This record gives sequence, C-alpha cells and structure tokens, in this order.
Amino acid sequence: MTKLETVTHVCVIGLCCLAGGLLIEQRFFSSDEAETVPARSLVGREVKLPGADWQAAPISVLLQISSTCDFCNESMPFYKQLVAAREAQAAKVPVIVVSRDAVAVMRKHLEDQQVIVDKVLHSRLESLGAVTPTVYIVDSKGLVRRAFIGELDSSGQKELLSIIERGKV
Repeated sequence: MTKLETVTHVCVIGLCCLAGGLLIEQRFFSSDEAETVPARSLVGREVKLPGADWQAAPISVLLQISSTCDFCNESMPFYKQLVAAREAQAAKVPVIVVSRDAVAVMRKHLEDQQVIVDKVLHSRLESLGAVTPTVYIVDSKGLVRRAFIGELDSSGQKELLSIIERGKV
C-alpha cells in the first residue's frame, strides 16, 4: 500500500467517524430549540409567529400545511371552499398559511390549487405541533381558540365553516 493510499484511507475513516458522531449527536443529544408541542395543547396559548398580525381581525385562520403532505393535498378542495366562505362575508377573516416549505414553493402550490390566502409564512412546525394539516382559529390577542387536527370529516368541516361565516368562535 502506498503512502497516498494510506492517507486516503485514514481520511475516509476520519470523515466516517465525524459523520457518525454528528448523526448520533443529532439523534440523541439534540438541542432544546423547539420541542414538538401537541396541537391541542396550544388551545388557550399564544402563537408567536413572525409576520402574523393577529390584531387585524377578531379571529384569523392559521392553516398549517405542507406541499408534500397527502392529507393536506386531499383537503385542498375544502380549503378552497373555506376561502370562498370567507370571501362571502363582509368582515373577512384573514387566512394565513404556515409551512415548513419555502414561502415561494408554498405560494406556487396554493396558486396551482387555486387556494388564495392572505399570507404565507415559513416556520419550523415543531413550535406549533408538527401534525399537518392543522387549522387553528386564533383571536386578536394571538391566542389559539380552536385547533382542528388532520384531515377533517364533514362534521369538522361544517363546524369550521360555521366559525368562518360567523367571524367568531
């Protein structure tokens, strides 16, 4: 074995050890940055989401989705109906989408689905509860009043549409 081969093998082994150590650290010793919070436990708690203006209306709809989530994509016709119900009322309830996707990617995805929302924000979803889709009703103080988790059945859809049409929880 030549000197160059020996050095190459040592470097490859060193890089493998480094990569393995980083994976172990990430898996078992991750930082306390953002723990996943169950979505239902957010009811009554404040949502701190940069770019969201909760004071703009008595209630806002915070729609937590991903372009790669099958349940989110299957729910797009309902989200389109939700936005239409919002448009039919005089005092429009703001609809804000938060996603782990890049803002441009999510805007394009929503546009392709013909779901027009007021704002698209990017955020790590762990701070909100990592389940997509989730629909939050947030009051003017930024407090979560209701959380609708997962793909909604007809009963959940009717309840959410009723809240949007009334403009209050």
